[in-house]
This record gives sequence, structure tokens and C-alpha cells, in this order.
Amino acid sequence: MNCILYILAVDGLPTKRSVAHFKRCSCYEIGDSVFSLSELECCVIRGRTSRPSHIKSPFVDAPKKSRSYRQVYGLGATDFRINFILNNGDKSYPTKVPILTPQTMDDKMDVSAFLFLMGSVKIDSEKRTVFLPKVCDVYRDDFGDGLVCLSRCLIYLDTKSQLAIGGLLEGGMVSIKFSRASNSFHSNLMLMDELSVSDV
Repeated sequence: MNCILYILAVDGLPTKRSVAHFKRCSCYEIGDSVFSLSELECCVIRGRTSRPSHIKSPFVDAPKKSRSYRQVYGLGATDFRINFILNNGDKSYPTKVPILTPQTMDDKMDVSAFLFLMGSVKIDSEKRTVFLPKVCDVYRDDFGDGLVCLSRCLIYLDTKSQLAIGGLLEGGMVSIKFSRASNSFHSNLMLMDELSVSDV
């Protein structure tokens, strides 16, 4: 099953200046509680994962008054791959969002990590530099610094990229930098029941 999620707001698509307001004011009612998009992402889904080290648009943290929700509603499991699934709508992110079920969650998280990283990791062999997505920098405590972060991302790249990065590592020092977000937003996202590496 594939369907399109339209990103709707009274004032149109989010922008660099309005995305924080959009995510803190767009809400879902779940049971007897109401959660903003930022609360769902940062307090519920991210749960016990790390707090952002420094945060700028398009990343948005939940307001301070909402942070107690982590203790009540936050997921207890931690997995750095969640950073590749939580899609903030920025055009540096994929247009496809997986539907997760308990039976297929681990496989879909792997495929989502592959799709995300194949679209965002850049290798400059001449300058011996690897560019990782900005989310790895914002939530660096989920990944570890420098080579630890690179090694975690490396396993979700294709063989050609793995060999290229491996060659740089064998040849000496490698510079690790983080790409900038585009700060322009998709008008819609595709909700995918089935994801595969062919979607990259």
C-alpha cells in the first residue's frame, strides 16, 4: 500500500523561519492527550535517545515545558537508525517514509538507513573528505564522534561507497564533515508499506 501524505499548514509549506512554529503548533490527538509534531518526535519517538548537541532549522526541539513527557510517554529502546526514519520534510531527506510494524521493523529500519545515507553521504576523494548528513552532527551522542560515526554509517552504504571510504581510511587521515540541510521542504511525502533498496 502506497499513499501520499500532504504537508499542510494554514500558512503554506514550512520555511526556515516558520518550521519551529509549524512543528510546535501542528498537533495530533492520541487518546486523551494532544501532542505537537515536535513532542511526538523529541519526547515520544526519540524517547531515551540523546538530546541535540546544537539545533537549527529544520531540526526542532520540543519546548522545555514538554520535556517531562519523555518520562511518561518516551519509548524506552534506543537505536541510532531512528535518526534516518524521522523525516522533518526538508528536501535533504527522502520523499518516502516507511510504515513500521513489529514484524518488519528491523528490516525496514535497515532499508531506510540505506536509502537515507545513499542519498546524503558524499565522498570527495581528492580532498580526502566524507560528508555525512547533518542529523549525525545534531544528534552526535547517538552516533559517536568522528570515525565511530563514520563506521556506523558505513555499513549502510553500497559496496562502491564502502570501498571508496575504506581506501581513504587505509591511506591515512580522513576529514569528516557534515552537509547542510536544504531548508526548503517537500510538499508531500510518499507513505510506503514496502521499501526496498531499489527505491534509492
